[in-house]
Amino acid sequence: MLKKRNIPTRVSCKGMPLRETLLAATALSAMPAFAQDAPPAETTELVEIVVTGTRAARDGYQAPSPTNVISAAVIDTQAATGLGEILEQTGMVKGTRNPNSNAVNTASPGQWTADLRGLGGQRTLVLVDSSRIVPFAPASNLSVPTTTDLNLIPTLMVERVETVTGGASAQYGSDAVSGVVNILLRREFDGVRVRAQTGISEEGDAEEQRVGVLGGWNSDSGRAHVVFSADWVDSEGMGDIYTRDWGRRETMIVSTPGNPSLTWGDNVHTALGVGGIIGQGRNAANTANVGFTLTGQTFNPDGSIRPFQYGYPLGPGATSSTMIGGEGESITKGVSQVPGVERASTYARFGFDFSDRLYGYASLGYSQSKGLLTAAQPRLTSTQLFIRADNAFLPTVVRDAMTAQGVGGFRMTRQGNDLGNNSYEIENKSPRFTAGLEGSFANGWDWDAHVSYGRNDYNYDSENNPITANLAFAVDAVRDGNGNIVCAATIPGHPRFNADAAGCVPLNLFGEGNTSAEARDYFQGDPHAEVVYKQKTFGANLSGKLFATWAGEIAVATGVEYRKEEEEVTADPIATAGGFFTGNNSPYSGAFDVSEGYVEAIVPLARESSFAKLIDLNLAYRYADYSTVGGMEAWKTGLVWEPFDFLRLRVSQSRDIRAPAINELYSPGAAVTNNITMININDLGTPNPTVRNYVIPQRTAGGDVNVQAEEGDTTTIGFVFSPSSGALSGFNFSVDYYDIQLDKAITNLNGANIANLCISGVRSFCNLFTFNAAGDPTALNAGSINLGSFEQRGYDVQLDYSHELFNGTWTIGYTGTFVADSIVDTGLPGAVPVDRAGEHGAANFAAVPDFRGNLTTSFKTHTWSTTLQAVHVSSGKLDNLYNTPGNPTISKNDIPSYVLFNVYGSYTLNDRIRLFGSIRNALNRDPVMTPYTVLNTPVYGAYYDKVGRQYSLGVDVSF
Repeated sequence: MLKKRNIPTRVSCKGMPLRETLLAATALSAMPAFAQDAPPAETTELVEIVVTGTRAARDGYQAPSPTNVISAAVIDTQAATGLGEILEQTGMVKGTRNPNSNAVNTASPGQWTADLRGLGGQRTLVLVDSSRIVPFAPASNLSVPTTTDLNLIPTLMVERVETVTGGASAQYGSDAVSGVVNILLRREFDGVRVRAQTGISEEGDAEEQRVGVLGGWNSDSGRAHVVFSADWVDSEGMGDIYTRDWGRRETMIVSTPGNPSLTWGDNVHTALGVGGIIGQGRNAANTANVGFTLTGQTFNPDGSIRPFQYGYPLGPGATSSTMIGGEGESITKGVSQVPGVERASTYARFGFDFSDRLYGYASLGYSQSKGLLTAAQPRLTSTQLFIRADNAFLPTVVRDAMTAQGVGGFRMTRQGNDLGNNSYEIENKSPRFTAGLEGSFANGWDWDAHVSYGRNDYNYDSENNPITANLAFAVDAVRDGNGNIVCAATIPGHPRFNADAAGCVPLNLFGEGNTSAEARDYFQGDPHAEVVYKQKTFGANLSGKLFATWAGEIAVATGVEYRKEEEEVTADPIATAGGFFTGNNSPYSGAFDVSEGYVEAIVPLARESSFAKLIDLNLAYRYADYSTVGGMEAWKTGLVWEPFDFLRLRVSQSRDIRAPAINELYSPGAAVTNNITMININDLGTPNPTVRNYVIPQRTAGGDVNVQAEEGDTTTIGFVFSPSSGALSGFNFSVDYYDIQLDKAITNLNGANIANLCISGVRSFCNLFTFNAAGDPTALNAGSINLGSFEQRGYDVQLDYSHELFNGTWTIGYTGTFVADSIVDTGLPGAVPVDRAGEHGAANFAAVPDFRGNLTTSFKTHTWSTTLQAVHVSSGKLDNLYNTPGNPTISKNDIPSYVLFNVYGSYTLNDRIRLFGSIRNALNRDPVMTPYTVLNTPVYGAYYDKVGRQYSLGVDVSF
């Protein structure tokens, strides 16, 4: 009888010899294995396994697309609490959003996404049991994709993870542009297993605690099956850069005059001044500069002044925020380098065999995660602080100097260490229900159908976030008629009276530690936003064999799917109006539904012929009708040629699609009032039009209902070398070339880009502005657009070998990805395509190292196991455009190679108790410095470990 094992869509293979079994079960227990490259196995029971590379394949090993398989044994060996860290070791998945790289991710600091090829998590489709799950949808639309959060997956329930490293939209629909990650959960388990583990870094932080249980029951008749799990993980994260030796070097990049225009250096400090620095003198109306001899003086805690000790290259009146040397500390003081994450998941599944031909199941899951990030303190710049001569808190010596020199006011900067760092708490709650039937007909055809409902509740809370208007009111402190210090805007009849300032508390920024708690509470607020995202799906599939050709039977799979997704975002009134420094989310709602149909076939062309042991043609087609973008088509064709038993050649070509997400269609984006350099619209088309500086409301991170779907074309060519006998039995090696081209990429331009395009004469971008009667711009409202293209070419390499040695099994394996080109074309007029391959910085889309690899070797007996792993990142550049004509120059642009060693081990005491442990970053390797100029971070955590050596110890107890 055909026994079901995580079969998404099945084609019966009764009567066929099972040539191969999953390598994950026979080779590396500590390494991702490729499902198509396994040695022969003998079995008395036919276990049908269909991998994600095709819905119609008979056993998964003849699929034309490269498919990487990670078994539960790999997860257990590494004592991994989540799937993300395992996926990123393969080299093909970029850690764009994980706790190690989320120190600047205020919208989702705890999020962990799968980002194949570095194209963005929104272009990698994540499935659970071959079905979609409700995505993680933050309130912010700016650089935060709507995609699956791997933290919400019940890790203990995972049986294996299959990654298709090429386009798969024809088989699975929208979003599978760069590939598919299919997480297959256990359908059966017998007994109860309890897991407890704890970990800590060598520095005494980054503590992690875990408690989990996995259980199951099978009835005596073998017809009823229950499996359940519960898992809780609390990861404390890591503090600021000063908690590590590498961080105390205070590495950053600073703008410098001349050549180079950027200097990479240590001892980079804030130039804003923790007590405040007197900047450029101004007239009383704040419309013109006035000379002032106290420019460059800073305030001591007692209110007295002294010259600020500037570092290179700054001096009095400077407006830059960082400098090399000088007084003070890093601008990132207090900012978490690794956010804390607490997560919990529960899952239960009930299955019942009504007969040999009918199986039913229902599953219920609930997951919750919370990300905690301590972010930047208020960094108050000269455009935000204007101090007038009548300010009541001004020290007498300063006021007298202003009077004597005719200075009506001055600009001021201040690093608000004493004002408290912003903090963010992001919580996600996600229930999911699925029910389905699976069956087979007497003629050997199989069918299945399912319905599911999922919901994601996203809660965004921030603290100590400055309110722009309140800061301006509070800083403008004067004395009233009774001599009390009050906000000028609260005095009726005062020239600066404003009714919106009711309740204002005056703020003394002159010297560190002089602000009152009441004033801080007034000018800082707590943004809040919520997102409710709902997903409903239905799917039905039919698979079987049509008829036999000269080479064998044609296997087909076909099916229909329906999906509806809805999103509703709410936000507090201040954020809605764009009133906070950061965290300004806007309310909106939107929805779409899609009906889809697909068909896939594997057509044998040759079997056991003189020129081929096997040739198969794979064809797939999907049509999707979206309520938003209309009809879309995806297709795939592939060929597998096996000239010998030990050699398989494969090639595939696909057209892939990604429909716009709800936020890319309907989000209004955050409202920010800011400077923009623009022209009067009446000057458009005139020679050398006059540009002016305007301060206007700008929404540039929103959606657009007219945005179209993205289109991708993927080519893969590769081979598999897998001897089944002789000295190389147990050896598997594959190389696959890939070429992914993405067109009509959905993106958002910033205000400066839009203004420049308008000035250059592109009328469509001028139309995004609102102009007054005089022709001056008064607002900018720009949403998502289809602009530009992307192409990445490279090679995936996988190798493993297992051999019986002494009383155990020795295995060695390697996975790696070499990126030859990663070319980005923004589509902007006059822009030149840029190759981002070999770029290691955080600033640019599609930037990826030339090579990333993972070498693992292990030895395992019935009692104990030990594993050594080396994760390698090649050398490269921080930014490929630095030091090239027409672009910024920098003193250092080279990034060295990096190797990280991990050690894992386990010992089985008896049939019930197993001990396990790990030492991550065993040699305590410092991360490679990869400073990011925009957000002032010294290390890009997508590739480099920030924490250092970490110890973990745990126990499994079975009942």
